[in-house]
Amino acid sequence: MSVRAKVRTLLFSPADDLSLDLAALTLAQGIAALGTSVALPVLAPLLRAAGSTGVFVTAFGIGVLFAVLGVVRSVLQIPLGRVSDRCGVRKPFIELGLLGSAAALAAHAIVGSVAGLLAARALQGVALACSTPAIMATLGAVTDHDSRGGSVGIFSTVQTLGLGLGPIVGGVLATAFGVDTALYIGAALLCGATLLVRVGVPETGTTHTRSDEHASADTRKTLALPRQFFSSRRQARTLLGLAGGVVTLMIGVTAMIPLEATMLDRMHGGTVAGFGIVFASTTLTRLVAQYPVSAATDHYGRRRFVVTGLLCAAPLVALMGIAHSLWEFLVLRSLLGIALAGVVAPAYALAADVVDDADASAQFGLVTTAFSGGYAVGPVIAGALAPLGFEVPFFVAGAALTVGGVGVWWSVEEPHVETVEKRTADRPVQS
Repeated sequence: MSVRAKVRTLLFSPADDLSLDLAALTLAQGIAALGTSVALPVLAPLLRAAGSTGVFVTAFGIGVLFAVLGVVRSVLQIPLGRVSDRCGVRKPFIELGLLGSAAALAAHAIVGSVAGLLAARALQGVALACSTPAIMATLGAVTDHDSRGGSVGIFSTVQTLGLGLGPIVGGVLATAFGVDTALYIGAALLCGATLLVRVGVPETGTTHTRSDEHASADTRKTLALPRQFFSSRRQARTLLGLAGGVVTLMIGVTAMIPLEATMLDRMHGGTVAGFGIVFASTTLTRLVAQYPVSAATDHYGRRRFVVTGLLCAAPLVALMGIAHSLWEFLVLRSLLGIALAGVVAPAYALAADVVDDADASAQFGLVTTAFSGGYAVGPVIAGALAPLGFEVPFFVAGAALTVGGVGVWWSVEEPHVETVEKRTADRPVQS
């Protein structure tokens, strides 16, 4: 038995290889999410220690600072996913991205200026852009169509749990041992996730070993068009529609980030802790709803859940613009978490159904870019619209969600089961 097989047997309960691969990838992503999000509650103390003034104390400035990582990540995800596809490997990109994120967290503790913190955030964006498309392509390769909704739901639930616990762990560590210690422990967690990927996750790259003379006519046609991003108009409409829906959802989810001060006033004496609870409530309800909703898409189809989630999120986000109490904000954000569960994981599962094996990282990068891009620009848009009135950012985000839902309904098509099963049967999984 190889070293990798022995370690996998020790780490995971006996099951078929597909389940072990999925378990290893899911656990690694959860640990990585935990380590990465440890930095969130210590960014403000780091900025204060660096002597930040001026634009960084305004709502728009805070939104810009928050967006640095997401903007860099969004710009680079598709190009780096394309490089991964052309190289025919995914694990090295996952491992490089996780180690790069660890280095970025350590840099947060070392730099002592606003410019240095911005550079560290940008470095983390590059690292995440390197790993995310390869992770999602690997996820698609180690899941089956018939159970993919539930599998992606478990993956997303563990990832969300890591993202939700990270700020709590970071805050506790920073209070007890100092900000630098929290950042170094986050970096150590990312190194641990890298080791888990090394020993537990298979290489699912699609390096072509067949010569052109043995390839079919369709394969030769595909090989002759290496720069073509989509393999069909139907695939293009589906992936672009999903990306549009996801980006509008994330704009709605993050619209409240730069509006904290005004929200506290509308809560009639609300506290920072109350704001944190309101923001976290979306994550908590998503955790509860994610798996059952995602598993249901295996039986009832994924497109209808994505459309329903977006159209339900639209009024919830818009109503936040007229909320006037902690409980009103809390209820709306909690319901928004359920809508979020109906969109993100089902959208990823549907993307996995339609991407091509040879271009999976880049094509998945389109949807993951929409997620990080919406998360990045949402606070910036809300901060820019805030001078027009507190309700304006939420009304605009609600309208965008409506457009996103209609766009998904109009453009997205679910593939025939036979087509997906053939693609899955032909998919190589290398040890």
